Amino acid sequence: MNYSLIELRHPPMSFFGLSSPKVFLDGIEQPARGWGQRWLAMTPGPHRIDVYVPYILPLRAGKATLELTVPESGVSLEYMAPTVSFAAGSIGAPGQQKSTGFSTVMVLNVLAIVLLVGVVLANLFS
Repeated sequence: MNYSLIELRHPPMSFFGLSSPKVFLDGIEQPARGWGQRWLAMTPGPHRIDVYVPYILPLRAGKATLELTVPESGVSLEYMAPTVSFAAGSIGAPGQQKSTGFSTVMVLNVLAIVLLVGVVLANLFS
């Protein structure tokens, strides 16, 4: 039995930090409490990893699945929860996982700020 490392991450300032992600190895829930690095006991060979974050709506936010073949030396993985709860999570090689929905949220934030500034300026000059 070898150990593989999975880094469980969430976007900064997201509500996902209030809940612990659930990690399943070949359909069996693994003891992964909280966010950060976790070791998974994995034999060499084919495996399936499923990760999601328990949430209000949907109940299983940021679902991500990875099927992989684990070598003798083990693997390093990274899971990134999405920015928006209805988006999929991302799992794979460390350093390459991005939070889905981040760009959309940032565009909406900029539009909201521009609209707010416009309303304030219109009230100042009317």
